[in-house]
Amino acid sequence: MDEKYLRLLEATKALLNHIDTEHVFDKGVQTGRGAFDTSRSQEFDDLVSKAREAVKKAEDGL
Repeated sequence: MDEKYLRLLEATKALLNHIDTEHVFDKGVQTGRGAFDTSRSQEFDDLVSKAREAVKKAEDGL
């Protein structure tokens, strides 16, 4: 596999790991009195899932 694709694969794996370990969210709503509620949209979860699938396929092809 080309070096640039290997770097992209490693960066994608690092990003997915960060999303999982740091509990990354893409939505936030102020609920009053300074409280802030965070969540993930379905679109965000779908994109993360697709990225995981792409990483798995790429690793299987190595």
